[in-house]
Amino acid sequence: MSPSIPHLKAPPIPMKTTSHSEQISAELRNDILRGRYRSGERLPSERDLAQRFEVHRGAVREALKKLEQLGLAKIEAGGARVNPVEEASLDIVQHLLTLSDPPDPRIVYEILETTSAIMALGFRLCAEHADEADHQRASALLERLSQHDLGGAEEFELFTELGDLVAQSSGNTVIALVHRGLRTRLLEKLYADGSLLPSDNEERPRLVAELARAFAARQGPESAEAAHQIGAALRARTMTTLSVEFEKNNGSGSGRNSS
Repeated sequence: MSPSIPHLKAPPIPMKTTSHSEQISAELRNDILRGRYRSGERLPSERDLAQRFEVHRGAVREALKKLEQLGLAKIEAGGARVNPVEEASLDIVQHLLTLSDPPDPRIVYEILETTSAIMALGFRLCAEHADEADHQRASALLERLSQHDLGGAEEFELFTELGDLVAQSSGNTVIALVHRGLRTRLLEKLYADGSLLPSDNEERPRLVAELARAFAARQGPESAEAAHQIGAALRARTMTTLSVEFEKNNGSGSGRNSS
């Protein structure tokens, strides 16, 4: 993932609802993510930042600590130095999504690609190892998702419930943590923007039915492959909608429509 995302129209950062340190941290964080400060460079001194934001140096010091907690900077003797974005914490993903409105399709694609791989593994482990109660509950959700009469809101809610259940029932703590960290803000934002679940989707019932059959038989590898196909279809239709909106709002498209 590239550490800089230039030429995006960013939503404004609220001023009155945040502390001085939060405001400063947010602006510096976005400056780093957009490439104004690059990996290895020093951030401005506490004195310069205090003058820029018209605050006491204590607020600047607290803001720099927040950047260090995110993994975007390292506080050293003499100042703070920028870290590579690739070495930042997983929490930075949500901030990458808010750099522009709508979010950069490239970032969305990479998140969907990652969550798809995680959920494919989750379905395999869940099919093979989940207890009977969780297995039956997941099977019931798949059965409902294979129907043709679902509206966008119901489809979104069912997929969200199913993803949470599979992640929790996989027996893999890391899958559950990464799934929760990646999916919550992204899915809610895309659904609110109308990008995630177009109502004219005809491919879902067939793909979900294939997953339901493999999952019901507790066939782990087959369940993983079917879940992968659903993820690929989800990426394709999301990117088609989102890329158009992004290009319209930012003047150039950077999305990827491959699956």
